[in-house]
This record gives sequence, C-alpha cells and structure tokens, in this order.
Amino acid sequence: MSGRFRAGEAVWVELCTPDPAKAEDFYRALLGWSVRHEQLGSTTYRMCSVGGRDVAGISDAAGLHGGRPRGWITYFAVDDIDRSARLAVTLGGELVTPPRYLPAAGTGAAVIDPFGAAFGLYQGESRAGVEVLNAVGALCWNELDTGEPAASVDYYRALFGYATQQRDDSPTARPYTVLMLGDVPVAGVLELDNEWPNLIPSKWITYFTVADLDEALGRVTALGGLPTVGPVDSPHGRLHLVKDPGGHTLCLIQLEGGLRHDPSDDPSDRAVRR
Repeated sequence: MSGRFRAGEAVWVELCTPDPAKAEDFYRALLGWSVRHEQLGSTTYRMCSVGGRDVAGISDAAGLHGGRPRGWITYFAVDDIDRSARLAVTLGGELVTPPRYLPAAGTGAAVIDPFGAAFGLYQGESRAGVEVLNAVGALCWNELDTGEPAASVDYYRALFGYATQQRDDSPTARPYTVLMLGDVPVAGVLELDNEWPNLIPSKWITYFTVADLDEALGRVTALGGLPTVGPVDSPHGRLHLVKDPGGHTLCLIQLEGGLRHDPSDDPSDRAVRR
C-alpha cells in the first residue's frame, strides 16, 4: 500500500517539460502554487504546493523520462513497483523510466501504454503522494482521452485490477468509462472523436480546480497559454481544456463538490463526494 492511498489510485501528477523554469512561472501565476526546488540526481525537481501541502511536481525533460517532454504524467500507487513495471511491459507497455528510488519520497517509474499515453507507477514511502485533493489549485480528477477506449480499459484493468462503470452523463456526449476500486471512482476514460483533434495519441489529462473558470481562462491567455476545448458544462462544474506555454494539455474545472475522494479526510469514508 502506498501510504494513505490504495494501490491503483492516482496519487501524483508531474509535468515533464523542456523548460521547467517557464512552467514554474506559469503555474505559480495561474494556480497560486508555491514552488521549492529539490535536487534529484543531476537535475532539479520542482515541488509545487498550495497552502503548504504538496499538489504536483515539475521535472526537466532533459533529465527524466527518456529525455522527451511527456507533458502531464499521472502516477498510480502500487504495492510492488518492480512487479507492476514488469506487468506493464508484459501487457504491451514500454518502460521509459525504470524504477528509481527518490530520496525522502519513494520509488517511481514511467511507462508508455500501448496507445501512446505516458503514466507513472509510484510506491510511496516517506511521501504517499498529493497532500490534498479537490481544493483550489489542486488535483481533482485524472482522465485518459483515447481513440482506443475498449483496449485501453482492458490494459489498465489488467494492470491495476479495476472494475468499470459506464456513465451516460459525459458532457461531450461521448462514451465515458469510470475506473473503479470497489465502489470508489478513481479515474475516467473518454472516447475521442474528431472533435478532439489535439489529444491524439492517447493522453492522460490532469484536472485542476479553479475558483472562477472565466477568470482562470483570462489568466491562461495573459500568461501565454491557450484555451482549446470548452467551456463545457459537466455534472461536476464548468470545465475547459487549455494548453500551457509549453503546449502541454491540462483541464481547469470550477468544481462543484468533490470529484475524488480525499483520503486526508475521514479515511473510513470511501464514498465519492458529490
């Protein structure tokens, strides 16, 4: 078990970019993050926080993950990272960053799934993962956007043991599958069509909460980013896909209630807040 998270839960998000200093400036201004620099081998890792609680990381693409700008990477908790990494490859994925111990944190690895989406595995020790969910500036959902939804769901079910639930309330009117651990939703899978042209190949999308979507979109533009798809009215609040100045896609949502169960709340409450 990865600390307070169950194996299979999305526990961390990291932006892998060739210009981490520029990304730091953008996200500080957009999401109100504080950023501290930590040494990771020969590279600098930027640890991002809201109200003193860690919410994300920014890494230098030159030093991690095969030297390529992977964009936003979703990390999933695992109990045995070596076994999970082997299984990820056996199922058709590519291991681009073998398991690596991260001082004062845990062990992480990065994988490309069979359809091109980068994701991570994380066996937490000193750090379980993000320290808050759903709050303004923090992670609230993770979604796989893919043109191969059935095969992608099969891959992640085999890797993490998910159950699935079909939803008919997707704001895009496209088929939507929710990946479940027991009765707890942990991530979504959205089937792409030609109305989503900039998200192919498959890509994990990180959702961050904002207090006011319109105001946040104005800041995206002023800071050199680009609003792309939206705004969209969803059952959980208005959302909009945007690209940061490095071209990396994320989703901003003016959240109404919680999308993810936050284990920092009552750990016995496994129901997703609506």
